[in-house]
Amino acid sequence: MNKNLCRTAAFLLALLTAGSLYACGGQPEEADSKAPGSTEQSPVSSAADPEPAESVPETEARVDGPEKVDLGGYALRLVTSSWYNNDGIIHPEELTGEVINDAVYNANLAVSETYDCTFDMIILDSYQAVTQAVGLSVKSGMDEYDMSYNHDNQTVANAMNGYFTNLRISDVFNFDAPWWTKTAEDFTVGGGLYFAANYATYSPLYFGFALVYNKDLAANYGITIPYERIFNGEWYLEDFIAMTKDTNQDLDGDGEMTLGRDQYGFMASSLGLVNFQVSLGISVLGKDEEGYLAFSVDQERLSKALDMMERLMENGLNKDNVPGEPWGYGTVHFADGKVLFNYPQIVDIPAQMHDTDVRFGTLPPPKLDETQKDYISGSFDVYWAIPKTAYERLDTIATIVEGMGHNCYYDVLPAAYETTLQVRFSDSPDDARAFEIIRDSMCVDVGYAFNERCTALSEIVRAFSSMTSGTMASEIAKNESMLDKQISKTNDTFRKMNEEWDGR
Repeated sequence: MNKNLCRTAAFLLALLTAGSLYACGGQPEEADSKAPGSTEQSPVSSAADPEPAESVPETEARVDGPEKVDLGGYALRLVTSSWYNNDGIIHPEELTGEVINDAVYNANLAVSETYDCTFDMIILDSYQAVTQAVGLSVKSGMDEYDMSYNHDNQTVANAMNGYFTNLRISDVFNFDAPWWTKTAEDFTVGGGLYFAANYATYSPLYFGFALVYNKDLAANYGITIPYERIFNGEWYLEDFIAMTKDTNQDLDGDGEMTLGRDQYGFMASSLGLVNFQVSLGISVLGKDEEGYLAFSVDQERLSKALDMMERLMENGLNKDNVPGEPWGYGTVHFADGKVLFNYPQIVDIPAQMHDTDVRFGTLPPPKLDETQKDYISGSFDVYWAIPKTAYERLDTIATIVEGMGHNCYYDVLPAAYETTLQVRFSDSPDDARAFEIIRDSMCVDVGYAFNERCTALSEIVRAFSSMTSGTMASEIAKNESMLDKQISKTNDTFRKMNEEWDGR
């Protein structure tokens, strides 16, 4: 499903900043609230940031950014919200001494100096306010914004109202560059790409998930991480299940497994399981011959995955208990040394582990089986788009955004890894190399992107939390009629938008 992007050299890795994130549908709606289980720290601050990473000679040539053109001091009008520090993620106001903040600041400063442009940040109080402001601006024909950077499902809703430009009509965007993830291909429907999630910011990493393990617990169990096989692309779910076998421990001796008191082999939140499902190549939407959306669940593959997940959960926290737990609960217990393997959102690791003594390593999620060609790392993200009222300046905007992507990929991501993993490449080269796999296989599932518009997809997107192999077929069948109608209606909207942009 997901081929690795063009790689640069092994980046020095470590653990991203503090603060727990929840960038997905069902997000609590109040602006700037903290996610369940999070600390009060800012998502892009850390009490004790490591020294900036030293550069490593590149093994592959850097891909060039956009052509060096003079934009004459153009000010990019970017509307976003203070919700979970989105404004700081995309364009911090000043240098603070915090590693990632300063890396983003300097990367954007370099864009400004290279292309003679500036950033005019328009910060609203909530993501709902951004949604409404963009909609009102476009409907009234007011040319107020060049770029919207907003909550994922809210951006999709605005896109399906016809408010955004087809990014595919600009030749400035280099969709083959490493700062463009496969998400751009997946989000393109019938030739139209109306919203994107890429490394214009470091948010794909920020909102992504990774498999982490307690090195001391693994050593106690005599577990050897098969790094050579992992790097050869031969790391499968069956291997992972075997590694977790008999690792649940009733530490308090009361005959029951209890969160916070006993030790588990594996933990993941309900939304972690959404992305674990994606990582095993279980997608719910594909494309037809014309490139439009089509329901495409491989039920045989999903049934196999559900059976295997049942076996995995025998060695971990039963999935029936997962949905009611706070967002960061698994990482809380991992930080307490009571979890062998955890599958957290990457930003949640430092939020819960800044005071822990647990030594941990990082792995890509395994492949389902030998038929899965590439590793896939499921991710949530904040999507961005260009309002249609800014169409006349599309190439100017694209130049700035491409410059941001280029500088983020090469200059910000190393700092993000270094801050996130809190281990030096020289100290832990296997962790560093594993995290490169995660970086280059990040994928926002197209089914998740549309699951609020096509509500019949929601339960299937969450199959690992809502189904068993025995109930799967009936659950899918009962939604089939509604799925057909909702997907057909969505495709009709895309056809109408694509016709509007054809020939421009």
